[in-house]
Amino acid sequence: MQAVSYERFGDASVLSLSELAVPEPGRGEVQIRVTVASLNPIDFKLRSGLLRLIGRPRRPAITGKDFAGVITALGAEVRDYTVGQRVFGSIDPMGGHGTCAQFVALSSTLIAPTPDAVSDEIAACLPVASGTALQTLTDIAHLQSGQKILVTGASGAVGASAVQIARSLGAHITGICGTANIDYVRSLGAERVIDYKTDNWLQHEQQFDVILDAAAVASFSLARPRLASRGIYINTMPRPALYWAALTARLGSRQRCVPFLVKIDSALLRRLGQLATERVINPHVHGIVELAQVADAQQKMQAGQVHGKLLVRVAE
Repeated sequence: MQAVSYERFGDASVLSLSELAVPEPGRGEVQIRVTVASLNPIDFKLRSGLLRLIGRPRRPAITGKDFAGVITALGAEVRDYTVGQRVFGSIDPMGGHGTCAQFVALSSTLIAPTPDAVSDEIAACLPVASGTALQTLTDIAHLQSGQKILVTGASGAVGASAVQIARSLGAHITGICGTANIDYVRSLGAERVIDYKTDNWLQHEQQFDVILDAAAVASFSLARPRLASRGIYINTMPRPALYWAALTARLGSRQRCVPFLVKIDSALLRRLGQLATERVINPHVHGIVELAQVADAQQKMQAGQVHGKLLVRVAE
């Protein structure tokens, strides 16, 4: 099969389109023919070695984490799925497996049925980006109607999903984005939009019940004055300093700091599929590329030139 892989950490030039063996499903796994993969910042962060402290994928490693496709084979003890069924999900990349490939094999606990009303393109957008937004706002922050939330990176894949979910929950939303995306973020449901190119939200007097730093542009110490007395700051790029801040915050106040990494399973994916069916979440697709263009696409993402989701067309 064709797959985009890398044998060493580095910039996008380490990626190459290779011929690799088709993975066979083991016990509790399914084999899936990938139709669409979606790219996430975690893909180039793993490829570059930026996340070495969190984990190092076994190499040669296939890039990509999220996908949608069709089941082509079942491993032993898989009973909830059938060959030919449309599914979507997110692979664990630490074993060197990835979704920028014609086939994947992974645990059935990491997939969910693709709803009839949801296209493969939309389904492939959901796991990491929308899953991060859903878990942070509902499972971590327990965002309630009438609360105030600020979202950095509000035009990005995580931030845009967060704005849409917060709107559905009845929260008052302030979104942070660049000049070109102000109208887009407002259309998602943000009541107030701050252009980070001309204004600094950290210098405003308003306080928030939740700050979702989806762009990881601040820190707990910087954001703390903008938090309500029981407010929560969530950063989607965990760093050692954030874990220390999380500990000290609990000891000294009722404010909270949460370094966050999404935890994907079938239950989360089914929730996302339902929200996509109801159009609570409607991901913005920035563009669609072929497998041979993945290296260039990751380079554009790393340079901040992508707003929304970049998809990889693997098969029709």
